[in-house]
Amino acid sequence: MLRIYFILILISTFLFTAPLKIASSPKDTSYYNLAQSIKYIYLNNNFNKIIPLATHGSVENIQKLLSKKVALAIVQNDIAFFASSAHAPFIKSNENLRLVLPLFKEPIFILTNIKGINSIFQLINKKVVIGDIQSGLSESAKVILNSVNILSKVQTYQLSQPNALKKLHQHRVDAVFINNLTEEIKKKINNQKLFIIPISKNLVHKLQNTFPYFETHKFTLINKETISTIAIRSLLITRNDVDKKQVHKLIQLLTKHYSNLVFPDTYRTPLNELFKLETQLEWHSGVKAYFIEHKIITSADQIFNKYFWYIFLSICFGVFIILVTFLLAIYKFGWLHKFYKNHKFNYFLQKLYFYTLKYKYMLLLAFMILSYFFTVLSIKYFEHLWAIEHNIVSTFDENPFIESSLWLFIFGTTGYNGNFFPNSSEGKLLVSLIPMFGFGGFITLLGFITSDQIKKYILEAKGMAKINFTNHIIICGWNENTKLLIENLTHKNLSTKQEVVLLNDNLDYNPVEKFNFDTQFVKYVSGTPTNRKFLDKANIQEASIAIIVADALSSDPDARTILNVLAIERYCDDLAAAGIRKKDNDIYTIAEIIDSNNIQTANDAQVDQVVSLGGIESKIFTQSVQNPGVVKFINEIFTYDEYNDIYSFIIKADCKLIDKTYDEILIILRTYKILLLSINIETNRTQKEIQKIKQQYKLKREVITNPIDDIEKSYCVQEGDLLIVLAKYEEIVHNALKNINKELL
Repeated sequence: MLRIYFILILISTFLFTAPLKIASSPKDTSYYNLAQSIKYIYLNNNFNKIIPLATHGSVENIQKLLSKKVALAIVQNDIAFFASSAHAPFIKSNENLRLVLPLFKEPIFILTNIKGINSIFQLINKKVVIGDIQSGLSESAKVILNSVNILSKVQTYQLSQPNALKKLHQHRVDAVFINNLTEEIKKKINNQKLFIIPISKNLVHKLQNTFPYFETHKFTLINKETISTIAIRSLLITRNDVDKKQVHKLIQLLTKHYSNLVFPDTYRTPLNELFKLETQLEWHSGVKAYFIEHKIITSADQIFNKYFWYIFLSICFGVFIILVTFLLAIYKFGWLHKFYKNHKFNYFLQKLYFYTLKYKYMLLLAFMILSYFFTVLSIKYFEHLWAIEHNIVSTFDENPFIESSLWLFIFGTTGYNGNFFPNSSEGKLLVSLIPMFGFGGFITLLGFITSDQIKKYILEAKGMAKINFTNHIIICGWNENTKLLIENLTHKNLSTKQEVVLLNDNLDYNPVEKFNFDTQFVKYVSGTPTNRKFLDKANIQEASIAIIVADALSSDPDARTILNVLAIERYCDDLAAAGIRKKDNDIYTIAEIIDSNNIQTANDAQVDQVVSLGGIESKIFTQSVQNPGVVKFINEIFTYDEYNDIYSFIIKADCKLIDKTYDEILIILRTYKILLLSINIETNRTQKEIQKIKQQYKLKREVITNPIDDIEKSYCVQEGDLLIVLAKYEEIVHNALKNINKELL
């Protein structure tokens, strides 16, 4: 038993201290020297050994790492990108790769011994060494040449850097790709024996749009001339299954002894900037643990494709549109009321439904535009994947979003493509669908709008259209005074006008057209208020006031008026019970009663305000006999003109007139050329609330006009009281209230 235990201890000790192998590059190169420096850091700190392995380059390093022949590898970030995205020479995507530490920048130089070559396009038909076999430089060179469509027009060779420079010196090749400038090479460049072929800023930007691992780099000659080129970055990577504790210890040692790592001095990056670099690999869990311990914030934990979030948000918007459409559908067909009794939610859907009907074409246009943009983003996404897969830059992917959208609109409306067509199969399919959202779609939308407007005009002319007014007034019935009532409710002197819907079934003409009412404020519905279908067309759900005028053609107009009131009140109560109409926003009914003996009956029918024109007319006649001239006064205040008219306003919570008496308010308003007529405490209050106020202040009446005793004189205005005034225009009253609130602060 002791022997077995001893053997297990030896095996575990061996496994724990097993050396870590790190794949680098050929001996005496920057990667191999870097791996050696990591080895010495481990040895000097008494940790298990690290064995650097000489390889041909990054491709072989990743292959050894994935086959578990090594635990660590130094690679170029472009090869890591190819491996993670299943790009040649890698057959499938490798999600097991993890990042330990970004390292130094590696510029890519194109050297030539021909002085006249100063552009990458001049390499056509030339002999070019693109790097060693299975090296990251070789893959990067292919991407660069392919991005300007000259890879197939160049005679390419794959050699190590020493052999490539030797053949260049012997004039057996015309140019070479290298990523390490030795002092000897720099000397030849400064002596103009070798020349750097620049990579323009436009080409760098074009490459970065598709291959984000590229970085810009500038090389300065001895004569201070700056040559632009491109760079990649070396990475220290591992596998996801490598022990978390080992990687955590590794990153601790590397960051602590960062100055001991052997880099090409020119390209050393400060340690604090390395963790901010965006790479295509996810950090290893051991490195993440190190970040948490030291409170290091990286630029991104995982880098998504640059179009991923655009498409994701567009899909979310599409799902939202479908959900809203579904809710509106079940509301429209009344299914929601059967299974769900939440009144507030039903009321919200009802509001949403009417707003959708009111702005349906704007919503449809917005949906078309968003669908169009979604299509553009999708095409760019598929073009981006195609570009990576084929090792080439896609013009459609490279161009800015606005330019791509403009081209797509031009193509959809005219068919002109301008040699800008997508290359991917998915992109071609989506482009073929664009005419549905382009000119044809807009023409179809215009046809819908035109036909709908014609239909709406015909229905409105017949009084059959659905009204979408909100917070409006419904006038039920028609007599000789209704025309004047509508004109006064929509008079130009009123700065805040409510829309009016006339509901009547006894007319053989459309009164809106006949009397030339403003259709912006007045609509007509042919029907009777006792039929709920017609009340729905008048949008009783969102009306604030219902005025029931006496029907002059009826044999018993008061009975018909009271019946209409009962029908409206009952329907509004049912709507409130269903959650479609808010209970605290109950409709305010005003009924015209011919016979004063029927006023009490009207009050019993829950009429909020009874108007008996017969009594008013008889009093006016009496006053005209007893007090000649009174009629002219009444005509002036009841007819909108350029002199004085009656207006009213409700005292709100922030009004500075609260707690002031009739006489105090009278003096304040007179400074603004406004005359206070009366204070009304019954408007917008229940009978219980009115009685409470009357008992509290010992009032005998609800309307205080010219206070007749000390009790009325001492009454202080409360929130919710209605003040009735005389003024030239309603706007004068509103401006006066604003100024009063400012002055009395």
